[in-house]
Amino acid sequence: MLLETSLANAVVENTRKFQGLYAPPFLKKGTFVFFAVDNTGFAEDTADGKGTTHGTITAVYQKADAPGEPISPSLNIMEARCCSVTPYHVSMLPCSKPKHTNLLSAHKETTTQTFNINKIGVAKSYQLTHLGWVVATAISRMGNEGELNKIPGWAAYNSLLSTSQPVTQVGALPLLPEVAHNWSTLLTVMMQARKLKELAVGDDHPTIISFDLALYEKVVQLLDSSPDLQVQFVPRIGELHVVMASLRALGTSIENSGIDDAWIEPDVYGSATTRQILQCKHYIKCYICIYVGTKRALVMFALQNLSRCCRTIHISFNPSIIYTGVSMEVPSALH
Repeated sequence: MLLETSLANAVVENTRKFQGLYAPPFLKKGTFVFFAVDNTGFAEDTADGKGTTHGTITAVYQKADAPGEPISPSLNIMEARCCSVTPYHVSMLPCSKPKHTNLLSAHKETTTQTFNINKIGVAKSYQLTHLGWVVATAISRMGNEGELNKIPGWAAYNSLLSTSQPVTQVGALPLLPEVAHNWSTLLTVMMQARKLKELAVGDDHPTIISFDLALYEKVVQLLDSSPDLQVQFVPRIGELHVVMASLRALGTSIENSGIDDAWIEPDVYGSATTRQILQCKHYIKCYICIYVGTKRALVMFALQNLSRCCRTIHISFNPSIIYTGVSMEVPSALH
């Protein structure tokens, strides 16, 4: 407790140098920063399940080993003699729910804007890498029963082939004891992120913040109602929520197609679990069944038919030649 008190007092002392804003010591000037905002809850045990603590947390990211001068000095952690924390308060900015009239007028003013769409798509090297793993796992399943599967899982396979990425340092601002979906809370955390971004790279860059889907929708409404904020912030949907939305869309297309029945009839999954998979309430199972499992099944079906056709016309077909290490030759039947 004394150590936690010492850390808390050091953080509060840091905020006094930046008008109440905490600047993590690892941040440096001249290197871009971006943020992520999410709600956090503490599951206290209450009689009626209500009255639990909810807060909002802001994470800040910057590349490690970035050149430049630190924004703030290291925390000065003093020895605490008691569990007394220096008072710290964040003034909440007033913000009311955007009016529909403001949203309509703002939309009319921005109809002349043009947006660029990335048409490059997924890199060809990644597509081949993923296809190589799908084909390899499909071939291993077509082998003799009881034979040891030497193909690693997707995470291990990808780690063997991918190159190391630059390390990113992550810090967090002090917990804001307000629910994240309040308009005042959203405006307050956005302004905190903008001030911290200005300390790092100045006013010439927008503030990029990631939100979950529910908070993202509110932030878009907030920005649409204020043209001044539109040029200052770029909201993003968190990657996990994008993937889950994509899997839910795939689950909708798979539902009642017969593939879901193929999971239920052999007792691979129960009906309730299958329904949760299609709605992407089990992320890992959903990813394995919808994305990986479906691709693997299609590849196995194609390979079996190709092997059968080769036997019919008296051609020797060895599926193991398709995958050899990281090099791969894909038959025309799989294109």
